[in-house]
Amino acid sequence: MKTSFAPSRRPAGYPEEFEQWIEVADGRTVFARPVVPDDAPMLQREIETADPETIYQRFFRAPVRLDAAQLDRLCRLDYGARFALAAFSSDGEGAAIVRYERTEPGVAEVAVVVRKEWRGLGLGTALLASLEEAAVERGIRRFTAYYLPDNAAIEALLSDRGFTTGIRDGE
Repeated sequence: MKTSFAPSRRPAGYPEEFEQWIEVADGRTVFARPVVPDDAPMLQREIETADPETIYQRFFRAPVRLDAAQLDRLCRLDYGARFALAAFSSDGEGAAIVRYERTEPGVAEVAVVVRKEWRGLGLGTALLASLEEAAVERGIRRFTAYYLPDNAAIEALLSDRGFTTGIRDGE
């Protein structure tokens, strides 16, 4: 589906089949698609404008500033071992991003960030379901996630999707 949110330049291997419109619980819609290298400035802007709690929950520290190489790594994906989906609101702002990175054969670390104003509406759940589909198609059979003990939102999201959650080894 060609939309104004679809990337103008799709890198090799770009999985167009993961472009989708998602309607959330309050009736608003977002356009979700795989991340592309041209998303780096948008990702930097979203990190810079995110509320401190969101940054702390995702990066375990706040504030955070990513350099060009780090941004490039987050946005230049092979769509196999490294895969990410971003959701955009009708005004073109980022609403959420989910990603996985393979850590060993069949296993990938997953991360989820949903902007504060989009939480609790099913967006994270919908994106994580699409990410799971992509992972299974690419041979990933297990997700791992690192999150802070007080991050009840990610624990609930993962638990709702059927993942075993909890703190291990006191971490």
